[in-house]
Amino acid sequence: MADPARITPPVEEVRVRRSGTWLALVGFLLISAMASGVWLLGHWEPQLFPVRIIAVEGELHHHSSRLLQETISERLSGGILTADLQDLRQAAEDLAWVGRATVRRVWPDRLQVEVEEHRPLARWNRDGLVTAEGIVFRPGTGTVPAGLPLLEGEDRRAPEVVKRYVQWRDDLMLIGHLIQSLSVDPRGAWRVELVMGVELYLGTEHVDQRLARYIASAAQLEAAGQPLVVDLRYSNGFAVKWAANAEPQARATTDRSKRSGKRG
Repeated sequence: MADPARITPPVEEVRVRRSGTWLALVGFLLISAMASGVWLLGHWEPQLFPVRIIAVEGELHHHSSRLLQETISERLSGGILTADLQDLRQAAEDLAWVGRATVRRVWPDRLQVEVEEHRPLARWNRDGLVTAEGIVFRPGTGTVPAGLPLLEGEDRRAPEVVKRYVQWRDDLMLIGHLIQSLSVDPRGAWRVELVMGVELYLGTEHVDQRLARYIASAAQLEAAGQPLVVDLRYSNGFAVKWAANAEPQARATTDRSKRSGKRG
């Protein structure tokens, strides 16, 4: 016959088991209460604390305040306490012309939206615009401003193209020339077209020095005739294609590339 002392669990062990059961029950009840509270908050909060006003601040030229208000309103879920500000900010920044947006709560029922629109420096390829920071955005047809220079290249090279454009624009303005277009092809070859109609081929190497060579010779070239293309892809000189009315003698004196080795 078994010893009863060995079968009956000690009092301390029974208390521990009961204590563990109560703790598990209390934990379950707390979790259930929290879940119910979250559900009730999500269900009733938009009605108890609704967003009644969406105020838009910022200098807007291409998007109206009404469009931004409608965009935020369509994306809004919840009231003033539970509105997802990060998601609302993203909704505003998804608009083509919006560069940066911030959204904040203003008690008791207002969302304050501050917006900065992109400021295009130039057109980018066929359908885009690019900012001075090299940010490419595509606002859609019919909304590209007229009169901007054209920059062309792969999107990933936009910051580099913008940097060169700004530098070369300032250098060329010193001799009275403006850039109409600037492009770099997939091989890395640079080409500049000036407003006066001259195309400059700079190649892939030493492009800053080659442009400086053109700038130093521009006055002499223009005095000699009307250049259409200046190919600077040579080690020490350049080749010139002249307009039909250019003087043959001037053409011969400036076509120094025939005596120079060609480079990329």
